[in-house]
Amino acid sequence: MENKNLIIDKFIDFLFSKNNIKYLIILFIIGFILRAIVANNVAPNADEMLHAPHAINFINSGKLQIMDQDPIWFFLTDLSYKIFGINMFSARFLAILFGSLSIFVLYLIVKTLYNKKIALISSVLLTFSSFHILMSLAEMDVAMMFFVLLSMFFFVKALKEKKDKYLAICYIFLGIAILVKQIAITFIPAFMIFFIYYKLKNKEKITFKHLITFILIMFIISLPVLTFNYLLYKDKGLVDLQFSRFLGVAKETYAPIEATLKPFRLNDLFFSYDGHKSGFIEGFSFFYNFDKLIFITGILGFIIALLTKKEFLSLWLLSFLFPFIFLSGTSLLEYHFIFGIPILSLFAAMFIDFLSEKTSKFKLKKNIVIIILILTIIIFNIYFVAARDALSEKSEVTKMMSFSKNNIGDDSLVIVDSRVYRGRIFWIFNDKHFLEANYFNDLVKQIDKIPGNYNDIKTYFIECVRDDCGWGTISNQPEFNSSMESIVEFFKNNSIYLTTIFTRTKEPYFNIYSSNLLLKDSALNLADSTHEWFYYPLRYEPKERIFDNYKTKNIFDSFLDLIAHIVLYIEVLIALLSIILVFYILIKDE
Repeated sequence: MENKNLIIDKFIDFLFSKNNIKYLIILFIIGFILRAIVANNVAPNADEMLHAPHAINFINSGKLQIMDQDPIWFFLTDLSYKIFGINMFSARFLAILFGSLSIFVLYLIVKTLYNKKIALISSVLLTFSSFHILMSLAEMDVAMMFFVLLSMFFFVKALKEKKDKYLAICYIFLGIAILVKQIAITFIPAFMIFFIYYKLKNKEKITFKHLITFILIMFIISLPVLTFNYLLYKDKGLVDLQFSRFLGVAKETYAPIEATLKPFRLNDLFFSYDGHKSGFIEGFSFFYNFDKLIFITGILGFIIALLTKKEFLSLWLLSFLFPFIFLSGTSLLEYHFIFGIPILSLFAAMFIDFLSEKTSKFKLKKNIVIIILILTIIIFNIYFVAARDALSEKSEVTKMMSFSKNNIGDDSLVIVDSRVYRGRIFWIFNDKHFLEANYFNDLVKQIDKIPGNYNDIKTYFIECVRDDCGWGTISNQPEFNSSMESIVEFFKNNSIYLTTIFTRTKEPYFNIYSSNLLLKDSALNLADSTHEWFYYPLRYEPKERIFDNYKTKNIFDSFLDLIAHIVLYIEVLIALLSIILVFYILIKDE
């Protein structure tokens, strides 16, 4: 019995040995695999079906940004497409990669502020956070938070080591986070308030140089966005969506989507509105619903940190509150709240460490308590992810995309039931000659008028079996539904049934039919001419149809445009080099 206890003690001591790199590498690999599986399986949400298609060919388009989002995510996602091909994995690759790298960065921050044990526990919790894993989407939030955390690491180092060079690096990565997603702006007041508080508390000088450095770096980082809006306004009197919202310029351009742009309202934080609970309640419910144990232990850990006056507590609190208040008052989408999981993981780690210290008084080996608590959270979270079929079965969109790539020829025509959400159509069939079914009658009417010779063209028809494949509004449009049913009936009677694509719950989703239609060759080009989705032509081609492309008016404007592009390319390079930087710091500091 003594030998068994000795073996267990040695094993536990080995687990919590001073050098944690081996465990962090294992955590990174596990985290990457879990996120990759989920990314390949989970059905896309509506916003993903905006962003993922808009990233296709972004690099070749030469654009500095698109009308509603900043450029770095689109540039890097298009780079992912060029490496891995266009699929759900590559569209979500940034969330997979930077979500996994966040495990390292959180460890580095917490180790710098507290100790290696709390840091390692924090990283374990982030690795297996069900919320963090499930948000491995074609959204910017996970990648944005990686750069915010990296910025925070250098911010902490700057304050603790009193080196302004680290502040400059902090500003660079915070600026890159903003150019990944603008929500990162909400972290600026958190950093500024804590910076002033820390300097005053430690009786250190706050110099004018600090402000100038911050403004200069942020200006340079923002140059692509500022240049885009300046040149676009000068040429066409237009600006991007965010500038339009706040400056009131060219509002008519974005009038069709105005209803989707909810402004920040303080009242919505505290009171119910439009069928929603108060923003505070809904915001916190995302953490509770997706990550119950980390949320509960995180709240308990925050209370303990408050009572024990943990150093830098106000930085963590401010970094949570500013984005939380903003998002809860304007944008109640679950994936936006992923910023809070690294912070909750830290507080949960504090609680676990605190509890282990207290239970050691009852002759329980404290590290055993830590392992039991961590294993409980891991098992619960993995079960939660698995219960959503995110680890075992691909979505109907991924299956349909695979069928398209493997079975539909490049010279074929694909006609898709218009009850399939347009974003999904553009995403799934992005490399095909496709036509939405509501245009089919127009094609038939125009076929005699277009040039070319008649040929048998291999044609595929994709039926939405459940009558609503992603819109969520078809039940309120009976006439539209009826018109689609008549087209479905036509193809059922004049085609060969090939197969059915099922959902992860084994329900039929798409029926696929094939036939040969007597059409002119140029019908494929006519179908391609309809490929415009949410303001932009697919693949940004042809360029003359891109509404927010601008022409420079003089040498200065051309030079400014060139400099802005160079700055963007440098920022993308820095973002890529940050991957290596994190590994370097980890090895060097450990």
